[in-house]
Amino acid sequence: MKLARTSSFICLGLASASALAADGQGFLAGASADLTATNFYYNRDFRSGSGQGKREEWAQGFLLDARSGYTPGVIGFGIDVLGLADFKLDGLRSEVGTGILPYDEDGARSAFGRIAVTGKAKAGPAELRVGSHIASDLLLKSNTSRLLPQTFEGATLGARWGSGLELGYSRFDRSWYRDGTERVDLTITNKDRRFSGTPESDGFQLFSASWAPDDRFKLHVEHGELRDLYRQQVASVQFKQPLPLGKLSTEVRYYVSDDVGPALAGVIDNRALNGLVAWQHAGQEFAVMWQDMRGDTAMPFVGGTDGNVFNWTFINDFMERDERSWQLRYQLDGKQINVPGLKFLLRYVKGDNARPATFSGEGRQWQRDFEIGYTFQSEALKHLSIRWRNGFFRSNYQRDAEENRVMVVYDVPLWAGQG
Repeated sequence: MKLARTSSFICLGLASASALAADGQGFLAGASADLTATNFYYNRDFRSGSGQGKREEWAQGFLLDARSGYTPGVIGFGIDVLGLADFKLDGLRSEVGTGILPYDEDGARSAFGRIAVTGKAKAGPAELRVGSHIASDLLLKSNTSRLLPQTFEGATLGARWGSGLELGYSRFDRSWYRDGTERVDLTITNKDRRFSGTPESDGFQLFSASWAPDDRFKLHVEHGELRDLYRQQVASVQFKQPLPLGKLSTEVRYYVSDDVGPALAGVIDNRALNGLVAWQHAGQEFAVMWQDMRGDTAMPFVGGTDGNVFNWTFINDFMERDERSWQLRYQLDGKQINVPGLKFLLRYVKGDNARPATFSGEGRQWQRDFEIGYTFQSEALKHLSIRWRNGFFRSNYQRDAEENRVMVVYDVPLWAGQG
């Protein structure tokens, strides 16, 4: 059984790590191992349209994140291991597709596990990583919103200097979806027939550079290409300004996307402007965000990932052709009002002027979300938290939906090196 083999590999890796520590080698001086256990209930009810009326599943997941330090020397070597497993607790075959359980033609798996290994080498300010990666770039962001994270197979090379300058390069050729049972080739997300299909690509490469001379200003640029499908660039400027009362944060992003080479997904032509203005004071944040999509198509993003734009929500993306959208958001950190551990979010997003391929008129939609969470503060329960997300989505060209997610998370450090 694949899950049993995975468990054996994880145990073997931990045993090997313990042996290295006992031998007094420096390999584990900066190492750590953390276990996250997540109990996840997901329910999405579709309130309009034909097809599957509901997606509902309940599952238990485990994520073991073990990271080594580096061996001594001019070039230090190390290894990171992710152990991932989930177990179905409840769910009908007719209600699959929640994203929390891997599934195939026979339905959702009752249990599934895998390991993701990354080798790493470090010399001076530069680090090379080869293996599995959880991407967090503006142009490539792994989906981490369910039990198991999406990972990419490939290599990254990055360097960071004390002056605030960072440079990076990534090359990925395969992906493992959040609910996948195997590695798959990369492709494009084709929601609502935005493009001419989902052809496979043999790789995605990304160049990035950022400069942050202090904690108030940051300039970041990226250039990415999904081979034979599209090329994409983004520039981001962030600025934070302390005020007599609170702090003002702003960010502007501009994305440029075009088809490339044989254009296997058809014409791609999009220009997207994103903006954010937020005011923080006494644990509260009030924010306004907007998105403006221009061009002949919607904004593309890699299959299975999250589009890294401000008005992305857990039900909708507001990235349709010519769509204009804005968001109002309120967040609260309970620590500042003498309720440590409490987190709260409320937001409203509205989009209009969309021109989807599946609808002949002006596309309009809106979404209201709230999220409340609490991390227990007592010594006995300090690693335990609970969170509830609720979303309400309405559209004149997509299916109306209401969604609830309940997550109980136990996140505990298992081991830390002495470095």
